[in-house]
Amino acid sequence: MTKGKVFPKVQVVIPAELRKKYNIQIGDPVDLVLSAEGILMKPVLKPHTRESMAEKLFGIFSMHKKIQDDLSKKDILQATKEGFNSTRSQKNPYRNPFLH
Repeated sequence: MTKGKVFPKVQVVIPAELRKKYNIQIGDPVDLVLSAEGILMKPVLKPHTRESMAEKLFGIFSMHKKIQDDLSKKDILQATKEGFNSTRSQKNPYRNPFLH
């Protein structure tokens, strides 16, 4: 059994190992279920969303950035899509001729 802690504003801290295991992020909803043994806290299942690579990597190097650009997430996704489409239309010198 893992223990948490209740703080003065009645906020409960979920230990890091459990947050990682159940992918609980700050602001995520949890269900509180009353049981004979006490209160059971269950993470609310998140709908499975498929993020593009650009969405996953967005902002990853922001702490190292020296100049602030005015690019939005939408701009970066569009540029990524355009770059991907343009490389697909070009002949790829690294393409394996034995695979079709």
